[in-house]
Amino acid sequence: MFSLPVRSMSFQAAVAVLAVFLCGFLVWTAAGDTVTSKAAAATPGATPDATPGGGEGQYEGSTSPPPPLASASGSPSAPPTKVSSAVQAKPGRTEPGKWVSLTFDDGPWNTYTDEILAILKQYNVKAVFCMVGNQARDLPSEVQKVVADGHTLCNHTMSHDEQLSKKSPDEIRGQMQHALDAIGKASPGTPVPFYRAPGGGWSPLVQETAASLGMRSLGWSVDTEDWKKPGVDKAMATVSKQLGNSGIILMHDGGGDRKMSVDLLKKLVPQLIAEGYQFTIPA
Repeated sequence: MFSLPVRSMSFQAAVAVLAVFLCGFLVWTAAGDTVTSKAAAATPGATPDATPGGGEGQYEGSTSPPPPLASASGSPSAPPTKVSSAVQAKPGRTEPGKWVSLTFDDGPWNTYTDEILAILKQYNVKAVFCMVGNQARDLPSEVQKVVADGHTLCNHTMSHDEQLSKKSPDEIRGQMQHALDAIGKASPGTPVPFYRAPGGGWSPLVQETAASLGMRSLGWSVDTEDWKKPGVDKAMATVSKQLGNSGIILMHDGGGDRKMSVDLLKKLVPQLIAEGYQFTIPA
């Protein structure tokens, strides 16, 4: 007489247990989704840009746009040795003495690159030329002249995008890779060991992307602000104030009218030699 009620009670208990289990599972799943969402929001791309003080200059380069970034080469094979992603702003020499590195941005450029090369050759000085990909594409013979004179090349993005640190990972990598492709087409096989961010737009992602492409991030410790055309004497005073016993000097061979930069270099190189500085490429 009592078998039916017993089975009914057992059935109700089983349903209750199953309901509790399902509720617990749904709560656990929702909590997991919340944790995943928080983790995604904390990715490196969401961190604020780490941009040191100082600016690199005004660029008045080619108006032609870079190729579509979506067509950039895929991830290259890893460099043979790990490349530091730290921004380097010292010549990298540990020997006693006064060491200085000269760097030129925004070229290559008609006339001004040739004039700067002539001055450097006169004093047997080697420098770093930070090239914009659009310029390298349009003036391949100038790239070849820089390489023929034994200078070092640096990637300065395809279109001198000063807001690059705020762009997507694909856009950042695309700008760097397109510039490498343009430089490589102008001078096949020439290494490009450095990357310099336009306008000093550094961020962890920018630096890590450059390192993944085998390039060290090249900063500076002396900004002549030659792009502002302050005059040779004022620019010389800036170098004297900022240089110390060693440093990396930022100048321009492209990006607009650089006659003052040429005049500055004519006076700067012999002055540095007279003060006992030795010229070197950042290590």
